Amino acid sequence: MTQGLLPTLPAAWRSIPVPVRRLMLGELFGLLAAAAMHLALAWWISREGGAEALARYGAITAFAALLATPLLSPAGDRWPKRQLIRVGKLALVLDALGLTLLCAAGVYDLRLICACSLLSVAATALLWPAEASVLPELLPPADLPTALRLRRGAQALGGMLGPGLCGVVLAGAGLRAAMVMSLFLFGLATLAAWRVGSAQRPAETTARRGWFDEMADGLRAKWRVRLDRWWTLVGALMMMCLLPATGLLLPLRIQGLGLSAAWFGACSAAMSLGLLAGVAGLAPALIERVGRVRALAVAVQACAVAIAGIGLVRWAPGLVALFAVIGLALAVTQLVGQTHRMLAMPDDYRSRMSSAHLAIAHLAAALAPALGGALLGVATVPTGYLLLGAGFAASGLLLMAVPGLALFLRQDHEGARGWYDRHYPQAFTRS
Repeated sequence: MTQGLLPTLPAAWRSIPVPVRRLMLGELFGLLAAAAMHLALAWWISREGGAEALARYGAITAFAALLATPLLSPAGDRWPKRQLIRVGKLALVLDALGLTLLCAAGVYDLRLICACSLLSVAATALLWPAEASVLPELLPPADLPTALRLRRGAQALGGMLGPGLCGVVLAGAGLRAAMVMSLFLFGLATLAAWRVGSAQRPAETTARRGWFDEMADGLRAKWRVRLDRWWTLVGALMMMCLLPATGLLLPLRIQGLGLSAAWFGACSAAMSLGLLAGVAGLAPALIERVGRVRALAVAVQACAVAIAGIGLVRWAPGLVALFAVIGLALAVTQLVGQTHRMLAMPDDYRSRMSSAHLAIAHLAAALAPALGGALLGVATVPTGYLLLGAGFAASGLLLMAVPGLALFLRQDHEGARGWYDRHYPQAFTRS
């Protein structure tokens, strides 16, 4: 890829191999389907069982995700990732089919719904690490930044359009139609990703070890690579400050300003559009201009200021603009080191280390509402936003102080390849 102006999105799309395009289309349709199904299930459960049933469902699925992600982590380093992507997509289709049949039959049983959703949790625990770690097997290092940028754009588009599409279908045709639409989208995702290419498992010795030995080995590797360990933990702290600001506290802030629910949707859409604008070119342009380290510092502090600003601004369009800034800043933080991080992981540990990262993200997402609730117990909503902004800024300073991060981010792609193996050889056990 050129080091000057980045290619336009259509040119970038044409430049990547067909199997990678299929992977991204599969993710796009899969996220559309998952976001739509999540909204349809929330509507169904809250209508039939109330807030208590919805909270119980959320707790069960969150706890299952925390367990399943590390437990299934060795799969991605044992078997070809194409196989896992197929199995995961098919399992999601089966889950959607089961839920659609229950809804069509008029059978509301929270236990059955949770049982179907546990299949979805297991499928996602297989699928996400495989999709996250397969790109380095399909592309040379120089092509990874553009591919990751396109992939992140597809993810943002799917997550943004899914709830809106489901809302329109729910309002116009009802719950059953929304379920059928989600099932159809899961089917499209499976068809799109069916022929994704993949290398064979990188290490035969890894495949012959015990499952729990491999799982423990992957978790140990994540912990022993000091750079990745602190990067992940500080990122989790940042997520715990961000999620209440964009989730739990936002409707309260909107209501406190006397604004309509339309502004709630506008803020969420603005964040997604900011993220899309970032991955479409603004974030890579900033990284190219000032370097990865400075771009990361600017993005983190801009996000912190925007979070605090939500608590101060009383002008509705100003709130929307702040959420667009948050989305753009997130695009920079996600793109600034993602390629380097993937290349730095050993091939035969990539899936397990990605799974460990996802497990910590699940934990942070589970703890974030508790933090938001605690803040509401001691402060007003505007003050809560100020405190969350300060916490995000402090976490950003901790991130910039992670030992070795600046040196690592200054490497080119070839320098980043195998970085963890070279600098932390004691973290990896292959005997």
